[in-house]
Amino acid sequence: MSTIVKFLSGATMLMMSAALAFGQQQPYRLGSPAGLRDDIRAQAKSSNARLTSAAELKVGPNTVLTGKVNARRTDNKTEEFVAGEIDGVAGSSFYLEVKGEEVRGFVILRKTKTSYKYYTENGTAYVKQVPLDSVLCTDYTPAPAPQGNAKVASTPATSSVAALGSLQSLPNANGVVLLDFDGQVVTSSYWNNGVTINAAPANLSEAEQLEVWELVSEDYRPFQLNITNDEAVYNSYPANRRMRCIFTPTNTAAPGSGGVAYIGSFNWGNETPCWVFNGGVKGAGDAASHEVGHTFGLGHDGRTNPSEGYYLGNGTWAPIMGAGYYVPVCQWSKGEYQYANNTEDDLAKISSATYGVGYRTDDYGGTIATASSLGVSTSGAVNKSGVIERTGDQDFFSFTTGGGALSLSIATPTRQPNLDILATLYNSSGSVVATGNPAGLPATLSTTLAAGTYYLSITGTGYLDPATTGYSNYGSLGSYQITGTVSTPSSAAATIYKDCNYNGYAINLGVGSYNMADLIALGAANDDVSSMKIASGYEVILYKDINFSGDAYLFRGDWSCLVSVGLSDGSTVNLNDWTTSLIVRASTASAARTTAAPAASAEKVQEGVTEEAKLETTLTVTPNPTANEVQVKGPSKDGYLYVSIYTLDGKTIVAPKRIVSGDKIDLSRTAPGIYLVRVFNGQETTTRKIVKY
Repeated sequence: MSTIVKFLSGATMLMMSAALAFGQQQPYRLGSPAGLRDDIRAQAKSSNARLTSAAELKVGPNTVLTGKVNARRTDNKTEEFVAGEIDGVAGSSFYLEVKGEEVRGFVILRKTKTSYKYYTENGTAYVKQVPLDSVLCTDYTPAPAPQGNAKVASTPATSSVAALGSLQSLPNANGVVLLDFDGQVVTSSYWNNGVTINAAPANLSEAEQLEVWELVSEDYRPFQLNITNDEAVYNSYPANRRMRCIFTPTNTAAPGSGGVAYIGSFNWGNETPCWVFNGGVKGAGDAASHEVGHTFGLGHDGRTNPSEGYYLGNGTWAPIMGAGYYVPVCQWSKGEYQYANNTEDDLAKISSATYGVGYRTDDYGGTIATASSLGVSTSGAVNKSGVIERTGDQDFFSFTTGGGALSLSIATPTRQPNLDILATLYNSSGSVVATGNPAGLPATLSTTLAAGTYYLSITGTGYLDPATTGYSNYGSLGSYQITGTVSTPSSAAATIYKDCNYNGYAINLGVGSYNMADLIALGAANDDVSSMKIASGYEVILYKDINFSGDAYLFRGDWSCLVSVGLSDGSTVNLNDWTTSLIVRASTASAARTTAAPAASAEKVQEGVTEEAKLETTLTVTPNPTANEVQVKGPSKDGYLYVSIYTLDGKTIVAPKRIVSGDKIDLSRTAPGIYLVRVFNGQETTTRKIVKY
């Protein structure tokens, strides 16, 4: 039998209406947590279980409520817990917990949208009136009925793990969310006024469960959070780093709602679940992300004009913490739309130290200088995956082609994308070659390229006006997969090998400059080349150091083992596992080789240069200082100069590019500072320092 308990101050009992009308806005001091705990115990032992202290459900000076206790828990040491409802008040509930020096509790009065919060601050217990929606997700709009005939699960349900396998979006992440589809007996005293809820299995087919998992996983993809259907995985996490989300038609916890959750409950550590009552993929998935968002402390996204608690969105977009059932794109928000009533930063809250989850680690470099290999296969196929974890994150990839068609598709690999993709293709000098962002979230790139090294950037982007018709790039986050083809240098100008006698990996190279980063991106390691083949009409210059510097040697034919390289002067040199950067170009010999026979000798590039042709004495880089551009002039054996620009600490500003002597290089987008201009003329390399103002 339930126990009726009354919380009094002195001999005066105020009516419920007085408590609601004069609820205290300022925190009211209740005393120490130990005193509050002792009061609960003393009152529980009193005659007919009438509580006589003013501590527990006192909500202000001379303002008390009468509680009906449905559940009590005690450990006879430091913990006391009571839960129930306010006597005679429909839609009410309360719980009050004292655990050590911590106090937590709420009085919830749904009809009047009033709530009182119990908490501890500096060792003292307090109570204060707070908005109901800062405590509990209330009146969350149910989703429209799903289309089609969803399979209704039977009781007892088959485990979703047995049906679908163990689904995990990020194994070993910092936190976990369990999508619980197969029914649950909930004894948590925080729901249903402390009375057990026997929740039926979800009305979702196995196929729908899988797609719901995809949807929720994509919403939480930026974070160190594992979305799973596996109870064993859930149980492997600490209690304050996990949340159970129950999918069920049993809406006892919030009748008439699409779902419900306690605000900020993810780290409570007391197995308080959140709930989803909607059916269908869109209804259940959006509600799950919404309710789990509440457990990370997020409030509702609505509008002030018209006054509404849940924003349905503009155009094709809606905020996750609104009600996005009717639009295809639902993203996290910071209230950039017109008349937003909530401008909290969703991403910052979820990733904050409060919940111990955080962002995923950035998976790829964000500049040309730190680009990763696109991983083009020998047949030219591309299959690369990644995640845009933060607003403005860019992932860069490099590849080399012998020239020809490029066809790439970049899209989220699941069926419920959040990432609106902007793909940009740069050439080796950092200039934009092509962009891809058609209508819709995926992007495509289709163009014809000259031989050389290129860089692909992937990032999130916005669409139309975030105030009225679209969204910014703020919540354009999530996974992507790059697929397609790149023309490979099938008749390569040169091929380098890991081992002597053309063994080990083989990397085909077209005409172009290959710095250390370029070679690594193609699959070679630094100081790792042992043999090479050079096609008729081409030549290769091997450099000892990064950025085409240090000793350099010119080859015009195949070389089966670089351990012993004969030079034109009759000496030999060991160039095995020596090369850091190289250049492939059309032969500068008066008569290009027409056979594949090994060359009799190599040439040290610096030898045989006349004084008049020396780059060191004749190179000019003007004007210096400069505002927007520099002109580079110098002698060249083949009519071209190879120019690159770096910061003093080695960061690439202009990637190596081939120019004609006298060409100008644009520096208008470069920040003011001191830079190094490195120039190679086919025989020697020299450097000039310039000032950009």
